[in-house]
Amino acid sequence: MDLPAIKQNLADAGCDKALAEEISKMWAGGQYDDALLKMKLARCHALCDLHASSRRVDLLDFLIRKTEKEIKLKK
Repeated sequence: MDLPAIKQNLADAGCDKALAEEISKMWAGGQYDDALLKMKLARCHALCDLHASSRRVDLLDFLIRKTEKEIKLKK
């Protein structure tokens, strides 16, 4: 994979500029294992963010259903 493609993929994945630059420098310097480790760490952080967002959506869904039921009971 070429360096411009890596930079673009990191940006598309939501990595901040500092992290993208760090990984790109590692890749350009031949530190492929270190770059891979950083990418995996970024993936873990993104997955944690996804789970947190999913939890918030679940809680809002619960509140919406509960509110809808209470509105129906009051009618």
